[in-house]
Amino acid sequence: MRAGQISAGNARDLADLIRKARWQALEEWLEVRLTAARERGCGRMLLSSEWLLGALALPGRLAGLETHSQRCGVDVVDMLLILRAPVDQLISHYKHRAKSGQISDIASWAEQHYLLPGRLAGLRSQLDQAEATLTVRAYSKQKGALATLFFQDWLGIAPPPIDADPTVNPSLSLSELTLIRKLRGFDPGLVPHLYNSLLGVDASSKAEDSLRGNHARRVAGDIVARYSEEWAHWYARLPEAERFPAFEPTGAAAPAPDAFLFSETQMAAVTRLLADAATPGFILRKFWRARLRPSLARIRRGFFGRSPARW
Repeated sequence: MRAGQISAGNARDLADLIRKARWQALEEWLEVRLTAARERGCGRMLLSSEWLLGALALPGRLAGLETHSQRCGVDVVDMLLILRAPVDQLISHYKHRAKSGQISDIASWAEQHYLLPGRLAGLRSQLDQAEATLTVRAYSKQKGALATLFFQDWLGIAPPPIDADPTVNPSLSLSELTLIRKLRGFDPGLVPHLYNSLLGVDASSKAEDSLRGNHARRVAGDIVARYSEEWAHWYARLPEAERFPAFEPTGAAAPAPDAFLFSETQMAAVTRLLADAATPGFILRKFWRARLRPSLARIRRGFFGRSPARW
């Protein structure tokens, strides 16, 4: 977190057990952590993973979590859900999925992979019969806002001192992502190198990608508007001061623009990569990363099998 990277949290394995309804294994998983918490004199246990929403959205999973948590001695299940403005969330999700160059344009991707409203509906359908309490708050980019929301407002403790307030998991511009997608069609091995080069350019030095940005917002807005009824339920759960404005459909978006927008700094990063790509050292590093290391990993798995799951 301090480095600005997204953490998988400590409950991805738990989410997988919930998704598969492996309740006995879930109790065993919880018992290990509850024992460790009690030995340290802790009265509460915090479990966090972005995978939990998808797991708990499945029918009966919230009730199953409650029942089997109570069998382990957990008195109360409190949940915190932080929602981002839907259009911004959809575009951000697309950007992070598109960084490998394997994802198509935002319109094609969103038609198949905008799963959030369905997952929220699945969770909401279980809340009336649940004993668990759910707090819903809005995401904010303001410095310190999330720390205050999470620690002070929800956990009721003082936020810990943080040396820096980095941008978490920064993404590339839409022009940069389109360039990466096009490069992948010619040389997939260059994609991670181009991604890292562009990621190293400070956001303040990048061109304002307004053409592609406006197109993406129109596409995202039209898709979000299809689920306006579901979003209305969640707006109502937010504190009044944090509610998002409703997004009205604007009609079919025009095709994505052909133009790319890059600043001098972005072009310099690309040019440096192109110059470096012709050197013997770069060619060896690229061969190691794209070909040799994956082959050695497959050989290792063949000899030793997969590494045991880490709790």
